[in-house]
Amino acid sequence: MHEDQLQLELESFPGEIRPMQAASAEAPFSSPEYIFEVKWDGLRCVVFRDPNGQVRLQDRGLNDLTADLPEVAAAARRVPPGSVIDGEVVATDNDGRPDYPRLRQRLTGGAAMRDEIPTAYLAFDALYLEGKTLVRQPVLKRRARLAKSVETGGHLFVPAHIAEDGVELFEACLERGLEGVIAKHVQSPYVPGQRSPFWLKVKAVKSDDFVVIGWMGDKPFDALVVGYHEDERLLPCGTVGGGYTDEVAFTIREFLKELATDESPLDPAPVMMRPVHWVKPELVVSVRYSEWSPDGTLRFPIFNGLRPEVHPSEAVRHRPRVVITGHVKPGSPAYDLTRFPF
Repeated sequence: MHEDQLQLELESFPGEIRPMQAASAEAPFSSPEYIFEVKWDGLRCVVFRDPNGQVRLQDRGLNDLTADLPEVAAAARRVPPGSVIDGEVVATDNDGRPDYPRLRQRLTGGAAMRDEIPTAYLAFDALYLEGKTLVRQPVLKRRARLAKSVETGGHLFVPAHIAEDGVELFEACLERGLEGVIAKHVQSPYVPGQRSPFWLKVKAVKSDDFVVIGWMGDKPFDALVVGYHEDERLLPCGTVGGGYTDEVAFTIREFLKELATDESPLDPAPVMMRPVHWVKPELVVSVRYSEWSPDGTLRFPIFNGLRPEVHPSEAVRHRPRVVITGHVKPGSPAYDLTRFPF
């Protein structure tokens, strides 16, 4: 048994939990052995409501978000005391689709921006309910208990899932411009802190986390040089020159000043076409891109947001290979799941 899971079994109520992560699937699939959920482009967040009724929100880096998201914290008071819920915080665009850069803007501004950029919490798993651990129960039972125990509405929702028809849901996500699908084996336990093959993610829109290893330009910065970890090595994968607002660019410049170093974090140091100002590989960013080039660089990369909750070692290359088209009928379960009423 994993150490974190054993700790959950033995403790009366946990103080912190690193959420379970999904591995990457090669392509969308359908199977009666899996349930399928929409992969919402937001911030992973664990909700704690302790036996005394106090609410605390924690991201996957174990940072406390309670004060920054008062509308979610207030809604979480509908969760029974003695409960731990796993889910995603999202902010949406004008069409009701999750907008990650908008969410990062809200998290930077904190509670002062609650009216300008409201957030919603999408609860998809229950680790504890009313003081009882559920981590060893199969995901279907955990989800059923969650739906029964937590009242949906306001800033707190419990999205439905689809059984078996993963390809149809993936097609619906493609048409809606959503990030993709999470497939969960029906017998899946909850394994805290692990990237488990019980859960598989298939992305429709390519976006991943990369670690900043340097920058180019006469002043910070015209473009960020980014890389990823693979086989215990840090490897470069190109430069990201677009997608920055003035506010985000200023924040990144401050990070670059702090992380500046004369030595390349890459071994061996690569031959670059333009001068690079190296930085310690500690800043993680989300990047959208069209595909990987054969030479191992990103094609058409665009900055998507800062990822302070992600440890640099988690910036690894994912290798899903997906080409699929189709039409999903309005009113079908897959269609409805991708148009969630935030």
